[in-house]
Amino acid sequence: MEAVTQRPARRSTYISSSGVIAKVLNELGRSGNPETPLVLSVLVIEDLAMAVYLPLVGVLLLGGGLPKIVLSVAIALTAVILALVVAVRYGGRRSKFVSHESDEIILLTIFGAVLLVAGVAEHFQVSAAIGAFLVGIALTGPIVEQSHRLLGPLRDLFAATFFFFFGLEINPATLVPALPLALTLGIVTAITKVATGYWSARRMGIDQRGGFRAGIELIARGEFSIVIASLGVAIEPRLVPVSAAYVLFLAVLGPLLARLFA
Repeated sequence: MEAVTQRPARRSTYISSSGVIAKVLNELGRSGNPETPLVLSVLVIEDLAMAVYLPLVGVLLLGGGLPKIVLSVAIALTAVILALVVAVRYGGRRSKFVSHESDEIILLTIFGAVLLVAGVAEHFQVSAAIGAFLVGIALTGPIVEQSHRLLGPLRDLFAATFFFFFGLEINPATLVPALPLALTLGIVTAITKVATGYWSARRMGIDQRGGFRAGIELIARGEFSIVIASLGVAIEPRLVPVSAAYVLFLAVLGPLLARLFA
């Protein structure tokens, strides 16, 4: 985890709520703030938690029994632990192995590894997004900056494409009835985020103002909320418009509050 928290915010390659938060940190010039490593660490822990949560929810929705649930969670935990071990103990060797002077070779190697691991993760009912995330954790050193430079445009393209296709599935008329519940959920979760960031920052010895900044910077939500809601569409179709309204509300509220409480 230490290797992750030392990276500047500008190098972040998250696609979910982390993408919105990382852009806000970059635009506001907060990469060097004392609370920034804390914010990035919380985002990483959230995404790691999704590695266990998503397959668990998927199995429960499919009606799997206890053995299937245990197997799914065990696979997810094993994948996360292996990725962390590789990143901590063999990250430097792995990065040297894939390093090359040619941008084309770097691009094809990293992109191929992401597709391979994401495909394997999906095969074992672990989110493909988590599989790709674990590849990013396993890379350290100069290769991180190269990957960010080469894959940054693809990240933005795929993120935009994801939300585009999600938007095609939403009937704007369904957003209005979903607004009261979405706004209520947004306010409640925003308060919990601020409390989490503030409490964590104060435990690290960061001053009160920095604690509030950390909490506010964690408010924005992203595509993992949509993915989770999509898993439950078969049971409750109204989750999709609620999730869309919820994400849009916090994606706007988070950056606005971060700028107000600079």
